[in-house]
Amino acid sequence: MSRRIKKALYPLLAAVVTAAAAGAFCLFSSEPSENGRALIYFTQTDAAEGIVNTEVTRSVSALRKAVTEENFLTSAGAASGLSAEELKGSLSVERLGNTTGAEIILRDLPSPSEAPIILINLLCLAEQSEDIPPFEVISYFDMPNTPALPYIPIAISAGLAAGLVCFLFMESAGNERPRYRPEKADTENDYHFALTMQEYIDDACRSSVSLGELPLSAPEGLEKSGYTEAAGQLISASGSKPPRVIAIAPDFRTSGGDISPVTKITSYLACALAENGHRTALIDCCLQKPETARFFKITPKGSLSDIVWGNCTIWDALTINARKGVDVIADSKSVPSPAAVFSSPAYEQLIEYLSAQYDVILLCAPKAWDCTEWELVTRSCTGIVLICGEEPMHPETAKGILGFKQGFTALCSVKKPQKEN
Repeated sequence: MSRRIKKALYPLLAAVVTAAAAGAFCLFSSEPSENGRALIYFTQTDAAEGIVNTEVTRSVSALRKAVTEENFLTSAGAASGLSAEELKGSLSVERLGNTTGAEIILRDLPSPSEAPIILINLLCLAEQSEDIPPFEVISYFDMPNTPALPYIPIAISAGLAAGLVCFLFMESAGNERPRYRPEKADTENDYHFALTMQEYIDDACRSSVSLGELPLSAPEGLEKSGYTEAAGQLISASGSKPPRVIAIAPDFRTSGGDISPVTKITSYLACALAENGHRTALIDCCLQKPETARFFKITPKGSLSDIVWGNCTIWDALTINARKGVDVIADSKSVPSPAAVFSSPAYEQLIEYLSAQYDVILLCAPKAWDCTEWELVTRSCTGIVLICGEEPMHPETAKGILGFKQGFTALCSVKKPQKEN
């Protein structure tokens, strides 16, 4: 079932179920409904208040006793087809507040429309009874004062609220960026290249994309150096539509000089992507030893950690067009606890915001799976690029690396500089 269908079906189902439950609750939890009442007042009462109360109480008791006798009830319910036992369960006599009156109430009749006839019969019989004190009728029949519980509006309101909550929950859950799942590469060239280069296990190799060997400098231009072709392969592997958030990291044995290979390769790939017309941003995530600012020869006004801790805005820290159309967020100083930066919700919000502004975001990451912040850095990624060193990697280690993400994995190796004769 597609997500679009689920987003329409689940809120509707939640609304229907909740509305039915609310309606049933209103019906079964409401008090017994009143079908009607008659009001009378006793005409013979003493002037003294205490005596009046006593006489009224006696008069109400006498009225209650008389109208609940079997022969009385049989006569009152004869026209309505009710037996004395059925009518007795629905009849009650109560004093009318602190007045000298009383009220005769009918509840839960099998046929509520018979209530006026029954009450009129009761009052006529009571007027003829010698056991009941003299009284006058205020009202032969009154409709219930308390209307029935409006369970239909309540049920509809509860259903709409439940459907809205379900929709908002699914909408917020759907804001998580989808991870790209490309088909496995089946070509013999891709397979043999990866197998020869790193002796990876079959499954790991077939889930990877080969970017070939990339030099650490491009004196002859990005195209002749192989970066333009590698950038095209990255776009092909990452899917036709954004978001494309790609982490680039070296393996254990990748060595570097003054500036590390991961900084150089990430920077050149970013420039090649920008030359191919893709809006590209580069974020330096090597917070313990940041080098991107030095490589691009820029002095940023803020850094990734400054954005996360609220010390500057994104656009203060972002260096626009640092080189060849690449926008860069780089640190110029070391951060002692990188994991605290990447575990902050602000980091994920930053990636989500930039994903809507750029076609590709490259994360210059520290050595993969060799530091605690690796999983935090890449939790919003759609792919990773592994820069392989000269020495082979253990197959189980490679399996863990390539199986770490649900998105694509690309492999490249550092091209050795040719020695001059």
